Amino acid sequence: MRPSTGSQLIAALLLLSLQAPAGAKEVNFDEVLKSGNYMLQIGESEKAVAFFANKTKKYPSSGACHTALGRALKRLGKLDQAKEEFRVSMEVEPAYADGFYEFGVLSESDKQWAQAAEAFEKYIELKPDNAQRRTIEDRIKYCKAQ
Repeated sequence: MRPSTGSQLIAALLLLSLQAPAGAKEVNFDEVLKSGNYMLQIGESEKAVAFFANKTKKYPSSGACHTALGRALKRLGKLDQAKEEFRVSMEVEPAYADGFYEFGVLSESDKQWAQAAEAFEKYIELKPDNAQRRTIEDRIKYCKAQ
């Protein structure tokens, strides 16, 4: 059965409503997260966690924000919370590669081999020209052999 012109129009309007408004700017998350990354760099991990947590509230569908929060939590040794942030990153922004990499690292350290291999594979799929591709491919082989 072929959709009616009316349902095609409704579908087109729905798609248009999901797009960014005219004149809206893309958010540069490198810039948004710059201060928090500096905090991490100088060892202010707790301040970085607070900073990134605030950014995840402001930008809940940003993989970059959730991954940054996860990295800060990881630095504090809060590995379960970090892993959860990486999981959220993968869910809210499935095209954001770094969340998959970080999730793979923690899954590997938890000896969750299949989960780690899958995350690393997705990372390579999203970032095929990565300079560490061979190393990550070796990690995938190792995880699959376990």
